[in-house]
Amino acid sequence: MSERQSVPITVLVPERRNVELLQRCAADPSVMLLASGDTLAGAGLLGLLRVGRVMVIAPDVASRTAGCECCQVRLDLIDAVRCAVLRRSPPERLVVVVDRADSAVSGTTTGDDPASDVITAISTLHAGGEVERLAHLGGLVVDVDACAASTRLASGLAVWDSQMEAAIAIADSIVVTGAELLTEPSRSIIADSLSELNRIGQVIFCATEAIDVERLIVLDSWNRSPTLSCSSARDGGEPLAWPEVSPTHAEATVETVVLHRCGVLDSDATNAWLDRVVAESPRGLLRFQAALQVSTHHSRVCVRGSRSAMRSTTELQPGSTSSRRAPDDRGNVVVLIGRALDRQALSDSFESIEVAQ
Repeated sequence: MSERQSVPITVLVPERRNVELLQRCAADPSVMLLASGDTLAGAGLLGLLRVGRVMVIAPDVASRTAGCECCQVRLDLIDAVRCAVLRRSPPERLVVVVDRADSAVSGTTTGDDPASDVITAISTLHAGGEVERLAHLGGLVVDVDACAASTRLASGLAVWDSQMEAAIAIADSIVVTGAELLTEPSRSIIADSLSELNRIGQVIFCATEAIDVERLIVLDSWNRSPTLSCSSARDGGEPLAWPEVSPTHAEATVETVVLHRCGVLDSDATNAWLDRVVAESPRGLLRFQAALQVSTHHSRVCVRGSRSAMRSTTELQPGSTSSRRAPDDRGNVVVLIGRALDRQALSDSFESIEVAQ
């Protein structure tokens, strides 16, 4: 019997239910859609239950450590992934919809409810155990309602709540739907607002019907080295510097810290540094992604995670099926996205990691 392949998962976070986008995702026979019953019903997709093309999930959040918010996981997501992948004919890809409307079920505000929190879903997929063996996170796609965002900006209101802000900041792709209805100045303001929050992904302005769904959801962003929206190639290991957040978007509380240095790092010292990063900011660390040259591996090690959950894998060269030594000039790159991150302390501690002898 051939070894079961790990199934990639794309997490989709629609700001509002985008029926057409969900329908187009479900139209791909290689994809299974995991979403709430209300979302599937609203998109007219409940009939696909009979042929095993969709699965209903109802948020069930628990903490692996009593009273610890950073250890919260979606138990329903773990069960759904296991059920979907272990069937006789598993899908080629899972699309998990983190429904913003789920917060209404528990009667809390969307900004406080872990059921609608994409970070909780992302942490669950990195929590290890059977989920890690059966499937892996490929990418995160956020669907932004252009008209709603433009209205909030024009009214001087908070553009996004804390959960949506976090989702945008760590997204691999941001789809701005309905942008064709906006004026060019409004489009530019939204683009600037998104680019200040997100330093790693691509922003796509287009009508829903013009989206290339396959290109959108077929991602492998979390299992490779970080991709930055500005050049990360600097001679001599010069630290990367991002522009300061502009006064017009001072409400943004999520920031991105990028660290870069050359050399082969001592493995034990690197592990100790990673443990310290998690211990010092478990709740505020929304996304961690790094490509590190360590003394125990020929190729760089790609580390990814969220909150207190981290996983690693050996980096493969493009088009390669086996590990090869990475060129030394690529160095070590670390991207941390979160709240209340101490940029200077992180930079100093990263620079203090011993180089392998």
